[in-house]
Amino acid sequence: MSLLSKKDPQTAVQTAPRRTVIPRYDVSETADAFTITAWLPGVERSAIETTVDGEVLTVSGRRAWAVPESWTPVYREIPQADFRLALGLDHRVNREAIGAAYSQGVLTLTVPKAEAVKPRRIEIKG
Repeated sequence: MSLLSKKDPQTAVQTAPRRTVIPRYDVSETADAFTITAWLPGVERSAIETTVDGEVLTVSGRRAWAVPESWTPVYREIPQADFRLALGLDHRVNREAIGAAYSQGVLTLTVPKAEAVKPRRIEIKG
């Protein structure tokens, strides 16, 4: 099993009758870390909240569009909605060192591996 597992989106707490969506994301792995890339087009940096609570890494917020009064949408591929992505963390990660960067609608989270699980070279003596 990999570092992350998608949590049930139905567990999202909704205080108002708003739609909650799961943003598109990818997870990649190197020897030192996992990288999570989430696409959040149209979302302001201040509207994103990223938290770690126990074994769950959560990215949440709200995508809201500012539109002129006279504008009537005909078709919208990206909804105006709350978003929530909850991923389970396992013992192989260093929760204290998770980092985040946001640029041009793309959130990149770096989840370093714990030192105990990183590959290491063992020197042969003798």
